[in-house]
Amino acid sequence: MSTGTADRSTATLGTEPESGTSRRERNQWWRNQAVLVWMLLLISFPLSRLASESFPSTSLVVNVLILGLFLAVVAFGQGLVILTGGIDLSVASQVALGAYITGALSAGGFPVVVAILAALLACAVVGAANGLMVSRLGFPAFIVTLAVGTILASVLLGMARGAPAQRSPDVLATLFRQETTFLAVPVAIWMFVAVALVGLLIQHRTTLGVRAYALGNSVPAARNARVDVQRATVGVYSVAGAAYGLAGVMLLGYASGADLNVGEPWLLPSIAAVVVGGAAIRGGTGSYGGTLAGALLLTLLGIDISATGLPEGYKQILYGAVIVLALIGARFATRRR
Repeated sequence: MSTGTADRSTATLGTEPESGTSRRERNQWWRNQAVLVWMLLLISFPLSRLASESFPSTSLVVNVLILGLFLAVVAFGQGLVILTGGIDLSVASQVALGAYITGALSAGGFPVVVAILAALLACAVVGAANGLMVSRLGFPAFIVTLAVGTILASVLLGMARGAPAQRSPDVLATLFRQETTFLAVPVAIWMFVAVALVGLLIQHRTTLGVRAYALGNSVPAARNARVDVQRATVGVYSVAGAAYGLAGVMLLGYASGADLNVGEPWLLPSIAAVVVGGAAIRGGTGSYGGTLAGALLLTLLGIDISATGLPEGYKQILYGAVIVLALIGARFATRRR
């Protein structure tokens, strides 16, 4: 859960634009926030009884982990982009693309594995296009990804030809049933564990993750350290795209089908999970461990809101408020330094 490894690596690359003391103070601030979120998550489980008399319970924990899986996957991709100092607004369209291609190809007779791989590849290509325009042409990330997401949504609508809903392959739907277990634990929870481990590995123990931190800290310094900025940026956005596509595949299986709106509820939560987990919205600092805590906390709060009978719109208010509070916290931390 610590960003220490990646931060030390970027310093070794020569991408340290700040003094060592300033960097340590900033990293300590965000690490403390990540720990705080994990503590809030643990406290929130017993407090969930305020939302429903049936809470807390084993079923609540299981539902939080299963539903948190989707946000954890989407937030992983968004978190990598935010590490570089960007933000990805094409999330919804890429999640829909992953679900649509998987459903369409499997319905057309392709093996499920082939359909899934094709979906991930297509989303990675879209991500690569985002990264190429951001790095090569110098356009702001939020404008590029917003435009690409809008174009992709229109293309998908045309491809659907009035029948946007896709049915999930039976084998994929079976994986997400709570009665489908391994060692008495639902397979979907094992997926969450696998996603957590892979995400931590990629963000904190690979060259891709190290370069994402370097780009977020200082692009000129990264370039001076002979980091291929364009290649690193394209790599980050490609991996992020593949993560969104994987989330689309999972949502297709979980709901036994999906339409072109399947990705819309995940944009704000993906940003909120990253920033509430301790990542700096301007890039360069954060941990996937904190993002996981943020994803689970937001999922639990969302379940609590549904249990109280409040309209679903309150969830969007929650996500927006979390982002604003995170920005205020970042500004307060900057002023203290």
